[in-house]
Amino acid sequence: MKSGNFAANLHLVGFKRNDPFARRLRRLKDLNKRKNVLYQGMANAARPMRDAMEAAAPVKTGVLSQSFRIRKLKKTPQYVFGIRVGAVSGPRVVSPGMLDNAKIDKYDEGDVFNMAGWRDHFAELGTVRHGPTPHIAPAIQKNLGRYQKEVRKEIYKAIARLDSKKK
Repeated sequence: MKSGNFAANLHLVGFKRNDPFARRLRRLKDLNKRKNVLYQGMANAARPMRDAMEAAAPVKTGVLSQSFRIRKLKKTPQYVFGIRVGAVSGPRVVSPGMLDNAKIDKYDEGDVFNMAGWRDHFAELGTVRHGPTPHIAPAIQKNLGRYQKEVRKEIYKAIARLDSKKK
């Protein structure tokens, strides 16, 4: 894409330069739209990985299993963006869906609890008092192979949605 003295190049790691996928993505001239489409595609493709981490997390109160998120990476070089899949910490409100599926106990609807992302490495690797409960590494190993194909599919879908909105 070129506009006067300004030129922007899009380099997707893992794709060949003449790949029609990259060509289609370059059609999005607005960099913010392009960035949002990429984030949306990466996040949608990472959902099975997040769900596998959540399902395999050790359950005592269910707080750790409710702490898995897909987040944008914040500190990256300019025009480099990515996502992080894993447990996070911070306050959260108990929603009815959490109680219906018995994912979390000892709380009532509307209660505030702290997500337990800071404890995740203890569960994954173990401590002196308890053994490891691997749930992060197996989820990554299981889902990483198909992630690139899924990212491609999800970005195609997002571009198609944008194209249909233009018409």
